[in-house]
Amino acid sequence: MNRNRESWLERLEMLLTRFSHLGIGADVASLSLIELWTLYVYLSRLMEG
Repeated sequence: MNRNRESWLERLEMLLTRFSHLGIGADVASLSLIELWTLYVYLSRLMEG
């Protein structure tokens, strides 16, 4: 399970770079794991179009 967590967190990092114009990056350090997952799902959906 730990590897899965690293995997989606790595993808979240890529998505944050891709969507840096949204200004989310500065707030990421203060987010909980659940909030990070929610952000990951949201940005993944934006990526899909």
